[in-house]
Amino acid sequence: MGCIVMLMRKHRGLFLKQPRLLVLEEVPTPTPTREAVLIKVLSAGICHSDIHRWKGEMPCPEGFEAGAGTHEVVGKVEERGEMVPEYIKEGQKVLVYFLRNYREEDKYTRRGLAHHAKTPIFIGGMQEYVLVPTYHCLISIENLRDIHAAPPLACAALTSYGAVKKLKSYVEPDDYVAIIGLGGLGSYAVQWLRILFPYVNLIGIDVKDEALNFAAKFAKIDVLINAAKEDPAKIINEVTRNDGVKAFIDFVGSTGTINTYIKMLSHLGIYVVVGTMGKEVILPVLHTLIAKEFCLQGSFMGSIQDQYEIVEFARRGLLNYSDVVTRRLKFDPVEVNRAYQDLDEGRVLGRQVVIFE
Repeated sequence: MGCIVMLMRKHRGLFLKQPRLLVLEEVPTPTPTREAVLIKVLSAGICHSDIHRWKGEMPCPEGFEAGAGTHEVVGKVEERGEMVPEYIKEGQKVLVYFLRNYREEDKYTRRGLAHHAKTPIFIGGMQEYVLVPTYHCLISIENLRDIHAAPPLACAALTSYGAVKKLKSYVEPDDYVAIIGLGGLGSYAVQWLRILFPYVNLIGIDVKDEALNFAAKFAKIDVLINAAKEDPAKIINEVTRNDGVKAFIDFVGSTGTINTYIKMLSHLGIYVVVGTMGKEVILPVLHTLIAKEFCLQGSFMGSIQDQYEIVEFARRGLLNYSDVVTRRLKFDPVEVNRAYQDLDEGRVLGRQVVIFE
Protein backbone atom coordinates (compact mmCIF):
# COMPACT_ATOMS: atom_id res chain seq x y z
CA MET A 1 0.00 0.00 0.00
CA GLY A 2 1.13 3.50 -0.72
CA CYS A 3 1.01 6.26 1.83
CA ILE A 4 0.52 10.01 1.73
CA VAL A 5 3.33 12.07 3.23
CA MET A 6 2.20 15.42 4.61
CA LEU A 7 5.01 17.95 4.49
CA MET A 8 5.00 20.73 7.04
CA ARG A 9 4.80 24.13 5.42
CA LYS A 10 7.49 26.61 6.34
CA HIS A 11 8.21 30.27 5.73
CA ARG A 12 11.02 32.70 6.44
CA GLY A 13 11.23 35.41 9.05
CA LEU A 14 13.78 37.75 10.61
CA PHE A 15 13.94 36.75 14.27
CA LEU A 16 15.70 38.46 17.17
CA LYS A 17 18.31 36.01 18.45
CA GLN A 18 20.35 38.38 20.56
CA PRO A 19 20.43 42.15 21.06
CA ARG A 20 20.97 44.02 17.79
CA LEU A 21 20.81 40.89 15.66
CA LEU A 22 17.91 39.77 13.47
CA VAL A 23 18.56 36.39 11.86
CA LEU A 24 16.79 34.87 8.86
CA GLU A 25 15.18 31.54 9.81
CA GLU A 26 12.54 29.15 8.57
CA VAL A 27 9.58 28.43 10.85
CA PRO A 28 6.39 26.38 10.50
CA THR A 29 3.54 28.18 8.73
CA PRO A 30 0.40 27.95 10.88
CA THR A 31 -3.02 26.90 9.60
CA PRO A 32 -5.92 29.19 10.51
CA THR A 33 -8.96 27.81 12.33
CA ARG A 34 -12.23 29.35 13.57
CA GLU A 35 -11.94 33.19 13.27
CA ALA A 36 -8.23 33.24 12.41
CA VAL A 37 -6.80 34.37 9.08
CA LEU A 38 -3.39 33.59 7.58
CA ILE A 39 -1.88 36.67 5.95
CA LYS A 40 0.86 36.65 3.34
CA VAL A 41 2.89 39.73 4.22
CA LEU A 42 3.46 42.22 1.41
CA SER A 43 5.29 44.87 3.43
CA ALA A 44 6.04 45.68 7.07
CA GLY A 45 7.07 48.88 8.77
CA ILE A 46 9.91 49.51 11.21
CA CYS A 47 8.73 51.41 14.28
CA HIS A 48 10.94 53.23 16.77
CA SER A 49 9.32 51.29 19.62
CA ASP A 50 10.82 48.09 18.13
CA ILE A 51 14.29 49.51 18.73
CA HIS A 52 14.06 49.02 22.50
CA ARG A 53 13.57 45.26 22.07
CA TRP A 54 16.13 45.07 19.26
CA LYS A 55 18.72 46.64 21.57
CA GLY A 56 17.78 44.39 24.49
CA GLU A 57 16.58 47.30 26.62
CA MET A 58 13.19 45.69 27.16
CA PRO A 59 12.03 42.07 26.98
CA CYS A 60 10.66 40.64 23.77
CA PRO A 61 7.50 38.64 24.64
CA GLU A 62 7.12 35.18 23.16
CA GLY A 63 5.67 35.48 19.69
CA PHE A 64 7.09 38.96 19.20
CA GLU A 65 10.58 37.89 18.10
CA ALA A 66 9.99 38.47 14.38
CA GLY A 67 11.39 41.89 13.71
CA ALA A 68 11.66 42.52 17.48
CA GLY A 69 7.93 43.11 17.54
CA THR A 70 7.21 44.50 14.10
CA HIS A 71 3.53 45.48 14.24
CA GLU A 72 2.94 47.51 11.07
CA VAL A 73 1.81 44.98 8.48
CA VAL A 74 -0.10 44.89 5.22
CA GLY A 75 -0.64 41.73 3.22
CA LYS A 76 -3.17 39.62 1.42
CA VAL A 77 -5.46 36.93 2.75
CA GLU A 78 -3.92 33.51 2.16
CA GLU A 79 -6.24 31.19 4.11
CA ARG A 80 -9.31 31.62 6.30
CA GLY A 81 -10.63 29.78 9.32
CA GLU A 82 -14.02 28.09 9.08
CA MET A 83 -15.79 30.91 10.99
CA VAL A 84 -14.43 33.75 8.84
CA PRO A 85 -17.26 35.37 6.84
CA GLU A 86 -17.35 35.34 3.05
CA TYR A 87 -16.60 39.05 2.68
CA ILE A 88 -13.04 38.30 3.83
CA LYS A 89 -11.85 36.83 0.54
CA GLU A 90 -8.65 34.98 -0.27
CA GLY A 91 -6.29 37.27 -2.16
CA GLN A 92 -7.83 40.39 -0.62
CA LYS A 93 -5.28 43.07 0.36
CA VAL A 94 -5.63 44.07 4.00
CA LEU A 95 -4.05 46.14 6.72
CA VAL A 96 -3.75 44.47 10.11
CA TYR A 97 -5.00 46.66 12.95
CA PHE A 98 -2.45 46.63 15.76
CA LEU A 99 -0.57 43.35 15.46
CA ARG A 100 -0.99 42.52 19.13
CA ASN A 101 -4.28 40.72 19.20
CA TYR A 102 -6.09 38.94 22.01
CA ARG A 103 -7.27 35.52 23.20
CA GLU A 104 -10.58 36.54 24.77
CA GLU A 105 -13.06 39.34 24.31
CA ASP A 106 -13.34 41.77 27.21
CA LYS A 107 -14.83 45.17 27.95
CA TYR A 108 -12.01 46.87 26.05
CA THR A 109 -11.95 44.72 22.92
CA ARG A 110 -15.74 44.97 22.62
CA ARG A 111 -15.24 48.73 22.28
CA GLY A 112 -12.66 48.26 19.53
CA LEU A 113 -9.73 48.93 21.88
CA ALA A 114 -7.63 45.83 21.22
CA HIS A 115 -4.51 47.67 22.43
CA HIS A 116 -6.01 47.53 25.96
CA ALA A 117 -6.91 43.83 25.80
CA LYS A 118 -6.51 41.87 29.04
CA THR A 119 -5.29 38.72 27.24
CA PRO A 120 -2.94 39.98 24.53
CA ILE A 121 -1.33 37.76 21.91
CA PHE A 122 1.96 39.05 20.54
CA ILE A 123 2.73 38.63 16.85
CA GLY A 124 5.97 39.76 15.24
CA GLY A 125 5.29 40.83 11.68
CA MET A 126 8.73 40.65 10.06
CA GLN A 127 8.00 37.30 8.40
CA GLU A 128 6.47 36.04 5.20
CA TYR A 129 3.23 34.87 6.85
CA VAL A 130 1.46 35.91 10.03
CA LEU A 131 -1.55 34.31 11.68
CA VAL A 132 -4.08 36.95 12.75
CA PRO A 133 -6.28 35.44 15.51
CA THR A 134 -9.45 37.25 14.45
CA TYR A 135 -10.72 38.65 11.16
CA HIS A 136 -12.15 41.64 13.05
CA CYS A 137 -8.64 43.17 12.97
CA LEU A 138 -8.42 43.23 9.16
CA ILE A 139 -9.24 46.31 7.10
CA SER A 140 -9.46 46.21 3.33
CA ILE A 141 -6.99 48.41 1.48
CA GLU A 142 -7.91 47.20 -2.00
CA ASN A 143 -8.38 50.71 -3.40
CA LEU A 144 -5.32 52.23 -1.76
CA ARG A 145 -2.93 53.71 -4.31
CA ASP A 146 0.40 52.85 -2.61
CA ILE A 147 0.04 49.52 -0.81
CA HIS A 148 3.69 49.25 0.22
CA ALA A 149 3.61 52.63 1.99
CA ALA A 150 0.56 51.60 4.00
CA PRO A 151 2.10 49.66 6.95
CA PRO A 152 2.78 52.80 9.07
CA LEU A 153 -0.95 53.56 8.89
CA ALA A 154 -1.28 50.74 11.44
CA CYS A 155 0.90 52.46 14.04
CA ALA A 156 2.55 55.79 13.24
CA ALA A 157 -0.54 57.26 11.60
CA LEU A 158 -2.87 55.54 14.10
CA THR A 159 -0.93 56.62 17.19
CA SER A 160 -0.68 60.24 16.04
CA TYR A 161 -4.35 60.28 15.00
CA GLY A 162 -5.42 58.97 18.41
CA ALA A 163 -3.35 61.68 20.11
CA VAL A 164 -4.65 64.53 17.95
CA LYS A 165 -8.29 63.46 18.42
CA LYS A 166 -7.86 63.88 22.18
CA LEU A 167 -7.71 67.65 21.65
CA LYS A 168 -11.32 67.83 20.50
CA SER A 169 -12.81 69.13 23.76
CA TYR A 170 -9.98 71.57 24.40
CA VAL A 171 -8.97 73.59 21.34
CA GLU A 172 -10.90 76.52 19.89
CA PRO A 173 -10.36 78.77 16.85
CA ASP A 174 -7.07 80.70 16.97
CA ASP A 175 -5.66 78.59 19.83
CA TYR A 176 -2.03 77.47 19.63
CA VAL A 177 -1.19 73.78 19.40
CA ALA A 178 2.40 72.56 19.61
CA ILE A 179 3.84 69.25 18.45
CA ILE A 180 7.10 68.19 20.09
CA GLY A 181 9.13 65.79 17.96
CA LEU A 182 8.64 65.92 14.21
CA GLY A 183 9.94 62.50 13.27
CA GLY A 184 7.98 59.56 11.93
CA LEU A 185 4.88 60.26 14.05
CA GLY A 186 5.09 64.04 13.95
CA SER A 187 4.95 64.05 10.14
CA TYR A 188 1.54 62.42 10.34
CA ALA A 189 0.44 64.52 13.31
CA VAL A 190 0.88 67.86 11.54
CA GLN A 191 -1.40 66.53 8.81
CA TRP A 192 -4.03 65.37 11.30
CA LEU A 193 -3.98 68.82 12.95
CA ARG A 194 -4.67 70.50 9.62
CA ILE A 195 -7.37 67.97 8.70
CA LEU A 196 -9.23 67.90 12.03
CA PHE A 197 -8.51 71.38 13.42
CA PRO A 198 -7.74 73.70 10.48
CA TYR A 199 -8.60 76.72 12.63
CA VAL A 200 -5.66 76.46 15.08
CA ASN A 201 -2.15 77.91 14.96
CA LEU A 202 0.43 75.14 14.72
CA ILE A 203 3.85 75.20 16.39
CA GLY A 204 6.41 72.53 15.46
CA ILE A 205 9.29 71.79 17.85
CA ASP A 206 12.35 69.59 17.28
CA VAL A 207 16.11 69.68 17.84
CA LYS A 208 17.02 69.07 14.19
CA ASP A 209 16.50 71.45 11.30
CA GLU A 210 16.09 68.55 8.89
CA ALA A 211 13.18 67.16 10.94
CA LEU A 212 11.51 70.58 11.06
CA ASN A 213 11.90 71.02 7.32
CA PHE A 214 10.68 67.49 6.60
CA ALA A 215 7.46 67.91 8.59
CA ALA A 216 6.85 71.29 6.96
CA LYS A 217 6.52 69.51 3.60
CA PHE A 218 3.29 67.87 4.73
CA ALA A 219 1.37 70.72 6.35
CA LYS A 220 1.47 74.44 7.00
CA ILE A 221 3.30 74.99 10.29
CA ASP A 222 2.96 78.54 11.57
CA VAL A 223 5.98 78.53 13.88
CA LEU A 224 9.03 76.26 13.66
CA ILE A 225 11.30 76.06 16.72
CA ASN A 226 14.68 74.34 16.88
CA ALA A 227 14.93 73.80 20.63
CA ALA A 228 18.66 73.09 20.34
CA LYS A 229 19.32 76.58 18.94
CA GLU A 230 16.51 78.76 20.25
CA ASP A 231 14.70 79.44 23.49
CA PRO A 232 11.26 77.82 23.09
CA ALA A 233 9.78 79.65 26.09
CA LYS A 234 10.74 83.04 24.70
CA ILE A 235 9.33 82.31 21.25
CA ILE A 236 6.12 80.78 22.60
CA ASN A 237 5.53 83.71 24.94
CA GLU A 238 6.00 86.11 22.04
CA VAL A 239 3.73 84.38 19.53
CA THR A 240 0.97 83.58 22.05
CA ARG A 241 1.23 87.03 23.69
CA ASN A 242 2.00 85.30 27.01
CA ASP A 243 -1.23 83.29 26.89
CA GLY A 244 0.56 79.98 26.42
CA VAL A 245 -0.14 76.93 24.28
CA LYS A 246 -3.60 75.38 24.55
CA ALA A 247 -2.43 71.88 23.65
CA PHE A 248 0.90 70.08 23.47
CA ILE A 249 1.40 66.68 21.85
CA ASP A 250 4.73 65.29 23.03
CA PHE A 251 6.14 62.56 20.80
CA VAL A 252 9.39 62.55 22.78
CA GLY A 253 7.96 62.13 26.26
CA SER A 254 11.24 62.63 28.09
CA THR A 255 11.41 64.00 31.58
CA GLY A 256 13.05 67.08 30.09
CA THR A 257 10.41 67.81 27.45
CA ILE A 258 7.47 67.27 29.78
CA ASN A 259 8.87 69.33 32.64
CA THR A 260 9.93 72.09 30.24
CA TYR A 261 6.85 72.49 28.06
CA ILE A 262 4.12 71.80 30.56
CA LYS A 263 4.97 75.13 32.15
CA MET A 264 4.03 76.82 28.86
CA LEU A 265 0.55 75.31 28.83
CA SER A 266 -2.31 77.78 29.02
CA HIS A 267 -5.23 77.57 31.43
CA LEU A 268 -7.70 74.73 30.72
CA GLY A 269 -5.27 73.19 28.26
CA ILE A 270 -4.15 69.64 27.61
CA TYR A 271 -0.72 68.03 27.48
CA VAL A 272 -0.75 64.70 25.61
CA VAL A 273 2.22 62.39 26.17
CA VAL A 274 2.89 59.82 23.43
CA GLY A 275 6.66 59.33 23.55
CA THR A 276 8.27 56.96 26.04
CA MET A 277 11.70 58.49 26.60
CA GLY A 278 11.09 59.56 30.18
CA LYS A 279 10.62 57.80 33.53
CA GLU A 280 8.97 60.37 35.77
CA VAL A 281 7.29 63.76 35.75
CA ILE A 282 7.60 66.45 38.42
CA LEU A 283 4.69 68.89 38.58
CA PRO A 284 4.27 72.02 40.71
CA VAL A 285 0.85 71.10 42.09
CA LEU A 286 -0.65 74.36 43.28
CA HIS A 287 0.48 76.94 40.73
CA THR A 288 0.47 74.64 37.70
CA LEU A 289 -1.80 71.61 37.99
CA ILE A 290 -4.53 73.08 40.19
CA ALA A 291 -4.50 76.76 39.27
CA LYS A 292 -4.47 76.15 35.53
CA GLU A 293 -6.90 73.18 35.66
CA PHE A 294 -5.13 71.49 32.79
CA CYS A 295 -5.23 67.85 31.72
CA LEU A 296 -2.14 65.61 31.57
CA GLN A 297 -3.17 62.84 29.17
CA GLY A 298 -1.42 59.68 28.07
CA SER A 299 -2.11 58.39 24.57
CA PHE A 300 -1.44 54.87 23.30
CA MET A 301 -2.43 53.86 19.76
CA GLY A 302 -6.08 54.29 18.73
CA SER A 303 -9.28 52.32 18.26
CA ILE A 304 -10.19 50.13 15.32
CA GLN A 305 -12.74 52.79 14.35
CA ASP A 306 -9.84 55.25 14.20
CA GLN A 307 -8.05 52.79 11.92
CA TYR A 308 -10.97 52.64 9.49
CA GLU A 309 -11.07 56.45 9.43
CA ILE A 310 -7.35 56.67 8.72
CA VAL A 311 -7.56 54.25 5.78
CA GLU A 312 -10.45 56.30 4.38
CA PHE A 313 -8.46 59.55 4.67
CA ALA A 314 -5.59 57.85 2.82
CA ARG A 315 -7.93 56.39 0.19
CA ARG A 316 -9.44 59.82 -0.51
CA GLY A 317 -6.00 61.41 -0.90
CA LEU A 318 -6.39 63.64 2.15
CA LEU A 319 -3.42 62.09 3.97
CA ASN A 320 0.01 62.03 2.31
CA TYR A 321 1.21 58.67 3.59
CA SER A 322 3.45 57.78 0.62
CA ASP A 323 6.03 60.53 1.03
CA VAL A 324 6.35 59.99 4.79
CA VAL A 325 7.92 56.64 3.86
CA THR A 326 11.46 57.61 2.91
CA ARG A 327 13.10 54.18 2.76
CA ARG A 328 11.81 51.03 1.05
CA LEU A 329 13.97 48.05 1.95
CA LYS A 330 14.42 44.47 0.79
CA PHE A 331 13.52 41.54 3.02
CA ASP A 332 17.18 40.91 3.75
CA PRO A 333 18.83 40.48 7.18
CA VAL A 334 21.79 42.77 6.43
CA GLU A 335 19.61 45.54 5.03
CA VAL A 336 17.01 45.33 7.79
CA ASN A 337 19.53 45.20 10.63
CA ARG A 338 21.21 48.27 9.14
CA ALA A 339 17.83 50.02 9.03
CA TYR A 340 17.31 49.37 12.75
CA GLN A 341 20.80 50.69 13.44
CA ASP A 342 20.22 53.83 11.39
CA LEU A 343 16.91 54.50 13.14
CA ASP A 344 18.51 54.07 16.56
CA GLU A 345 21.30 56.49 15.64
CA GLY A 346 18.94 59.16 14.33
CA ARG A 347 19.81 58.85 10.64
CA VAL A 348 16.23 58.29 9.43
CA LEU A 349 13.66 60.91 8.52
CA GLY A 350 10.12 59.64 8.10
CA ARG A 351 9.37 55.91 8.10
CA GLN A 352 10.97 52.75 6.74
CA VAL A 353 9.17 49.77 5.24
CA VAL A 354 10.39 46.32 4.26
CA ILE A 355 8.93 44.97 1.02
CA PHE A 356 8.54 41.19 0.72
CA GLU A 357 7.55 40.87 -2.93
